[in-house]
Amino acid sequence: MVKQIMFGFLSLFGLSAQASDMIELSQAVILNDKNYSYIIIDVRSPEEFADGHIPKAINIPLSEVSSNLDQFHSFTDKEIVLYCRSGYRANKASGILTDNGFSKIHHLEGDMLGWVKSGLAIEK
Repeated sequence: MVKQIMFGFLSLFGLSAQASDMIELSQAVILNDKNYSYIIIDVRSPEEFADGHIPKAINIPLSEVSSNLDQFHSFTDKEIVLYCRSGYRANKASGILTDNGFSKIHHLEGDMLGWVKSGLAIEK
């Protein structure tokens, strides 16, 4: 199933309405399986994160993005991939980061709902 998803998407990135790039699920699977210079940030609540998240993701809730800009600055050598449950919070986080000078921001297409619907692995 994962191979079908990975080969089902041909392009690597598409533009979203925000200043960030949309990253497709298949590309996220590849990035998550290898040691690329990407960091995956889950902007959902700690409770949602504990219920299941994308492997290797770090939880920084949307409500804490502005107060954790220093932590994001520690990721300057990496591309940042944001996701939430369905897209709203990741778009908001993308806007906050873009407004604060971050340029290597990507939004996971489909967010957590798409990840789970595709049958991809989650951690608890």
